[in-house]
Amino acid sequence: MFEPKRLHPITVLYDLVRSVKELILPFIFIFILGKNRIEFGGSLSNMIPELVFLLFVFFMIASIVVKWLRFTYWIEDNELRIEQGLFVKKKRYIPFDRIQSLDLSESIIHRPMGLVKVKVETAGSGGDKAEAKLTAIRKEDAAALQKILADAKNKLQASIVEEEEARREEDIIYKITTRQLLFLASTSGRAGVVISAFLAFAFQFEDFIPYEKLFNEMQELVKFGVIFISGIIAVILLIAWMLSVAIAFFKYNDFTVRKVNDELIITRGLLEKRTTTVPLHRIQALTIKESPIRQPFGYASVSLESAGGSSTDLESSSMVLLPVVKRNKVADILENYLTDYVFKNDFKPAPSRSMRRYLFVKAVIAFIIAGVLTGFFWPYGLYGAILIPIALLWGFAQYKSTGWNCTGSQLTMRYRTIEQHTMLMKKNRIQSMKASVSWFQKRAGLATVSASVKSGEVASHAEIAHLDQEDVLEIYTWYSHHERATESG
Repeated sequence: MFEPKRLHPITVLYDLVRSVKELILPFIFIFILGKNRIEFGGSLSNMIPELVFLLFVFFMIASIVVKWLRFTYWIEDNELRIEQGLFVKKKRYIPFDRIQSLDLSESIIHRPMGLVKVKVETAGSGGDKAEAKLTAIRKEDAAALQKILADAKNKLQASIVEEEEARREEDIIYKITTRQLLFLASTSGRAGVVISAFLAFAFQFEDFIPYEKLFNEMQELVKFGVIFISGIIAVILLIAWMLSVAIAFFKYNDFTVRKVNDELIITRGLLEKRTTTVPLHRIQALTIKESPIRQPFGYASVSLESAGGSSTDLESSSMVLLPVVKRNKVADILENYLTDYVFKNDFKPAPSRSMRRYLFVKAVIAFIIAGVLTGFFWPYGLYGAILIPIALLWGFAQYKSTGWNCTGSQLTMRYRTIEQHTMLMKKNRIQSMKASVSWFQKRAGLATVSASVKSGEVASHAEIAHLDQEDVLEIYTWYSHHERATESG
């Protein structure tokens, strides 16, 4: 580690594959344009677009190779040092005391070669931007780098490294079972995401796909009746659901959470194995989510909000901690490891007079949508009236989910969007709190309260509407500067 090392040669292939993805659309454009362009004379002039494209590809390959040759990394004076650059060589020195974690991942390119990708996380990195990336190095080198970093942080001499490793505490907090994985994949709810991604991809090629002809043919199919069209839609939804099941299965396969000293280490993935390290002191809040599909079966998921770092979950700014677990087992699993949090709470609900607020707003929106559908698609638009009872049921579910609790230095807020969210926040982690009263709420003695915590480079919010004004005042007083000053004093 003290001698400069290059990344594995597979890095060239890895970067080439990533670059080729960006050239797919230009490639299609040039060669389809080439079939329709006007002849100007000499055959060489007709090949100019192709020649320019090939020249660009050659330059891209050459630059990737040169960048690989000029990229070196090594350890020296308690620093990770990196030199890189195509035309100008850049030097980056990252002291060990700034490094928060090393996150490892293995794609299908890495795994057969025994390689890993390393992201270096510091307190200043955020979003999807890591402080530094080692695209492909041997697992042995990554392990050695982790070991050197751990030793430096603990200020240990080389002679007692083995003793420290033997003393190191490691507990497996959670490991997903096959049954849980299948249930998770089957109820992932990614079908809409799959359909949206397909449509977004398809409309990239609207100049080449005869959408008008397809639309005319669809008009002919409509004549076969509602049952036929419903069957087609059902098949499309089934295919999207099957794809969403496959995506979730590969993503959360072998999901494991371990606690090592003061860090949580999360590993997951089948084709691409990812390892994420979360220091306990960076956890800002915990959120328990119960979807309408999983809640009747008593299942939930738990995510955490982490300050800084680039290892955020792709679904949101939150990071999944427990992807699927029995709701009544969450406390048993986490309370011995996240001792600052209280998982068993007695919630104070919203007042009964607030129920009509939840129902009225949803019913009005549903009524307007149903009216518009009826006006434009008479008489089939009348089916839109089914949205009204659905909206009323949704509003009632939001009312029943609403609750809050202040226990010591913890605020717990429970509310529902589509999913039911239970957010656990420590007072010293809350970035801001806001209380508001609308004209309609003022007449009923109600108010809305929201709180936000830091999540990556942004903020994560929890909001409860239509609480009793005295309850909102109690929450706001609990968080006030005077209360926090009293606590610290």
